Formats: sequence, C-alpha cells, structure tokens
Amino acid sequence: MVLVLANFPNERNRHEGMAQRVVAVDRQIQSVDRSYLFVSHRQFFIKQTETIDDRAVQYRCNLFRHFFFILKLLWKANTIYAHSVINLLPILPLFPFLRKKTLLILDAHGVVPEEQAFSGARLKSRLYALTERLAFKRADLVVVVTRAMESHFRTKYPEAMPTYVQYGIFPAHLQPEQQPVIAAHTEDEAVLRVVYSGNLQSWQNIDLMIQVMKSNLDDRIQYDILTGEPEELKRRLQAEGIAMDRICVQTVAPSALGDYYRAAHYGFVLRDDMVVNRVACPTKLVEYLYYGIIPIVSCANIGDFETLGYEYLPYEAFSTRVAARKSAINREVARELIERQRSIDFKNLLKES
Repeated sequence: MVLVLANFPNERNRHEGMAQRVVAVDRQIQSVDRSYLFVSHRQFFIKQTETIDDRAVQYRCNLFRHFFFILKLLWKANTIYAHSVINLLPILPLFPFLRKKTLLILDAHGVVPEEQAFSGARLKSRLYALTERLAFKRADLVVVVTRAMESHFRTKYPEAMPTYVQYGIFPAHLQPEQQPVIAAHTEDEAVLRVVYSGNLQSWQNIDLMIQVMKSNLDDRIQYDILTGEPEELKRRLQAEGIAMDRICVQTVAPSALGDYYRAAHYGFVLRDDMVVNRVACPTKLVEYLYYGIIPIVSCANIGDFETLGYEYLPYEAFSTRVAARKSAINREVARELIERQRSIDFKNLLKES
C-alpha cells in the first residue's frame, strides 16, 4: 500500500500549484492501492473518510485524537509519498516510528523554509527547516522541479544520499507535437506585442513592470495585461499617469490565454535574484517559452532556464526599438522540459505490497 501525505484536491482548488502536482502524480499511480492522509493538530477531531476512486481513500485526522490510527497507516505502508515538508510537519512526532524498510519519497515542491522566511513567517520557517532536515536524513528519494533545486539540496545537505528525480508540472495543453507554428516577423513590424499573465503578488514585481511600461509608451507597442485583479492594476496604472490607449488590462479564461501568447513577442517575468526563484520552474515562464515568447526579466537565473540556453531580455534593455520577433530557441527549451517530464514513471519508483 502507498500512503500519500496530502489533502487530495477538490474542484475548488485544483488550479493551485500543489493541487496540480498532487493530481499529476496520482494519475501516474492510480492503478496502485493508495491512502491519502492529511493531518492537523487543531482540526478533524472527528475523522473524515472520503473515497477518491476504487483504489484510493482520503483520511483527514487529528494527530492527538487519531494518533494510533495514523501510526497504523504509517506502519502498513510500503511507500510513503510526502507532498512537501508542509505535509510532513504535522506528523513530525511520528518520525521515530517509521519503519526502516518503508520507502520514503519526499516531493520537495519548493524550498519551503526559505519561502516562509521571505514572507516573514519566521516561526514557520524554523519548523519547516527542522522538518526538512529530518526528512533528508531519512528520505530514499527526493522529487525536485529543477536541477537547480537538486543542486541546492545537495549543497544544503551534503551528507544526505537520496536518489533525485526531476519532475516539473506543466499545463496539459502544452503538447510539443501541437506547438503553434511561429509566423515570420520582421524588425519593422507595425506592432510589438508584450504580455503579462498573472496576479499582483509582491514577488511578481508589478511596480517595476509598471515603470518599464511607463518608460516605453509608444504607438508601436501593445501591452496585454491578463490578470484576475484588473481593477486594482488599472488603478495603479492610472496613479502613475499612464494612459490606457495602448494597454489592455483584462481577465480572460484559461482557454483564451493561447491566443494572446501566440500574438506576443515578449512577456514580463520580473523575479528577484534569490534562492526561491533560482531553483523554481514557473509555469508561466514555460508557457511563454512554448509559444516562442522572449521573457523580459530582472533576474535571468531562474531554475534551469539559463543553463538550457533560453533567450531573454533584461528589463533595462527593453525599449521601443527592440525587434518584434519570436524565439525558436525558447520553443525548443520548452519542448525539452516537457519531454523530460514525460520520461518519469512514478509507478516504477514505488515499493508496492
């Protein structure tokens, strides 16, 4: 039996990053008997049991109320698949009871202690750091999203000897065999199209994006800003005195994003130079590359993209004079990443009963 430490997604949260990863891995192991376990210290005093499919069940438990039930699940499992140290932390007191012959797989998802520290949650950062350190002492296999993340963990835990597997999560509509053909563009093309797809979180550096647009307002450039927070972004643009005649701010359905990506030459991906970004594999960036878009960046060293040779443009170099063109190199980088993902078979990694 495989025990998966995660809360299986519902229809409301399937679009979230961790949820997409849980579903993607589950699709690969759905022929295996598996139990999902989500543990809380403050909730689920009455145990919740939910059937996922014919071979999978979800348990939501309270650590203290259901201590021995949780321990029984851990002991019955031949493989424990932990989705992030976030789901390992609640069962930290049970670490000493894990059987040595049980295969422990940690799906790292990200660098959680560093992410929490960046957001100002110092206590959570310390707790996740402790959990991560103990996990690397015990883990047999660690799933990472980039080779840069593997390098980060190898440096951080030099004495740990898990097997590393790289597995990124990309939208299902990104199919290399269906990549759109790039139309020929010339440097004097009438309109240069620039896209941003995302919301207004602080790490997206929206203020910097607004300043770049403000410095490059021209009849030749069309900005398409696709966000779930259009009114707030319009307010911030207007506060900078930016006219909206060449800037289109709107919310579009996910199915419509491809139309804008096909038209765009450049796309904003303004991430700070910090470990959280240096090991990441942003879905938005993969989408941009898939459509041949050239990212406008503040830090080029994101995940494995620079190592793979992607084309990018530093935001300082963006101007009304840049060429309106697509990148065949970026399309190839996206294809390589997607093919690398397809080569991973999670069922072959498990220890079954």
